[in-house]
Amino acid sequence: MSRSLRALFVSLPLALPLLATGGLAHAQQAFGYDEAERQQELLEVWYEIRESNAQKGNEAAMFDVGMANYAGRGTAVDYDQALRWFARAADADHASAHYYLGYLFATGKGTAADAERSHEHYSRAAELGHADAQYWLGSHLANGEQDPTAALEWLGKAADQGLPAAQYYVGLMHENGQGTSRDPAAAARWYTAAAEQGYRHAQIGLGRLHQNGRGVERDLVQAHVWYSMADDRERLASLETRMNNRDLVTAQGRLKEQNAALQAASAR
Repeated sequence: MSRSLRALFVSLPLALPLLATGGLAHAQQAFGYDEAERQQELLEVWYEIRESNAQKGNEAAMFDVGMANYAGRGTAVDYDQALRWFARAADADHASAHYYLGYLFATGKGTAADAERSHEHYSRAAELGHADAQYWLGSHLANGEQDPTAALEWLGKAADQGLPAAQYYVGLMHENGQGTSRDPAAAARWYTAAAEQGYRHAQIGLGRLHQNGRGVERDLVQAHVWYSMADDRERLASLETRMNNRDLVTAQGRLKEQNAALQAASAR
């Protein structure tokens, strides 16, 4: 622990009255440094502890030290060190460590870019249940390698974990019949799951399905609600030419209700 941090802990009881009487600025002046410096020192202490645990073979600590070097948390940004610690954690099959190794090899940070090794680490992370890696692998199979059946399987795994981008992609594949038969009702269910998390593309997809009556009942009011939530002004302008004033008023009321319901759900 640094000398200044020890001094902070020793002087803290004496400084508490300053917080009550003199305010934060007075307290910062009394401490001799500001809150940002204090937080940085605490992070440095945290880093020392996690690095000590990592050296003893704790795989979670290895990953934390890798992330600290990757993001500059408690230490300077150092991609070489990040790669080293991620690799050690990955040797113990830490899913997130494999995921970040995939990214580092893809971008050439801390190492030479290596697409094959990147793919290997992303794939292993996906096998270990990492949702973002499952999404990466699924979208890669859908686009670059053109294996829609396998793509849908991996995207479905990520979607089941609640990843909105994956939920949208699964919905799109059901709507278009990629890797499965066309099923607009299933598309609507997946779009809804992502749209309720605020995913804009899914909100537009739901608006489109409601506007055209595909997989759901045709409902221009609900289409208007979803386009409004996505702030898709072009589609809103086109849709409003087909709606009467009563429908537009209803849509505004339903939009407020739906926004309130989603905010209440997210606060739980």
